[in-house]
Amino acid sequence: MMRKLLFVIPEYSHGGTNKSLENMLSLIDKTKYDVAIYCLYEDGGEYYKEVFAPYVLKKSRLYYWLHDNVWTRKVMGLYNKLTKRSNFDWLYRREVKYLQRKKHFDAVIGFQEGTATEFVSYFTVVNRIAWIHCDYAAWANGVRRKADEICYSNIDQIVCVSESARKSFVGLYPEWKRKTHAIYNVVRVNKSLHENSHFNENCFNIVSVGRLSRVKRFEKIPEMVADIKNKTDKAFCWYIIGSGASEAAISEKIAQFGVQDHVILLGPKDNPYPYMQQADTVVCTSDSESFSYVIAEAKILHTPVISNTFPVAYEVVDEQTGWVASLDNMPQLIARLINDENGEYSKKKKSIMGYEYSNKEILKQIDELFQN
Repeated sequence: MMRKLLFVIPEYSHGGTNKSLENMLSLIDKTKYDVAIYCLYEDGGEYYKEVFAPYVLKKSRLYYWLHDNVWTRKVMGLYNKLTKRSNFDWLYRREVKYLQRKKHFDAVIGFQEGTATEFVSYFTVVNRIAWIHCDYAAWANGVRRKADEICYSNIDQIVCVSESARKSFVGLYPEWKRKTHAIYNVVRVNKSLHENSHFNENCFNIVSVGRLSRVKRFEKIPEMVADIKNKTDKAFCWYIIGSGASEAAISEKIAQFGVQDHVILLGPKDNPYPYMQQADTVVCTSDSESFSYVIAEAKILHTPVISNTFPVAYEVVDEQTGWVASLDNMPQLIARLINDENGEYSKKKKSIMGYEYSNKEILKQIDELFQN
């Protein structure tokens, strides 16, 4: 018999969580699993609303009017702000009872830390799985941790997307070590690259991809570029793909350091792969990552990567595929690569051409998880 799975996601926005689910659904054995998706909020872009549309589970009318209705959300949001608390738990509990009454799932998966996991923790008599897509120790604050302790105590299996992320979580909650697993994300890159980046072939092209938020540290790029300019006479350009709250701050830094010709904000792209493949290097400046889809995708596209020194970087970047360097040391490293001193860049570009990423073992681990 097919096993019925319910994935719970917070919203439809672009990001590693939804990209991970999209890739998993593209490769999961549909003869073994009947998949449904429940989205807590109707927020986010049209891209994932379309991608997940065949799987989306309908909500109760009460949930929709109290949670998804824009005016109700404003009132509830104001109440939460004034009382300094979240008061949706009673609604989540009621909605879970509604789903359990209407459907009979074999496993429910909170596919992101936070509200999705809280929602799943209210299910009973079912395999409850929580997926953690962050460095939990860096993400969780005191209030969040107190709420999560209750949630995770009701979860049967916990998945972290790297060994570093697993160690981070278990370091805070050693009592849940036995039910916590490290399973890498399924990665699938669309190599039918219909869009051309229009990069200048006579220029060393650098690309960074991600939401424009503080943790990604994109606002440091203009300053780094100004430093690189002092270290090389060769042409280079750094492109940033994404959107978010830090866009204005990044633009201000670009103007402050006078690097308008070298730092280009391209905005969000549904398909960033042509840019990543045609770049000379892909750079991850994040303070923290649990897996880094961008690094994994760049490696599959055979583009050398440069990563900041967060723990998982040493797990996913090696001598074949790129470099790990602090933000302070990146300008010197990048200038060295632009100049190709001692053939350092050329050798790395040649070595990464032999890199392959296999989803086979990852899918086997996921299958074992869902069969429990």
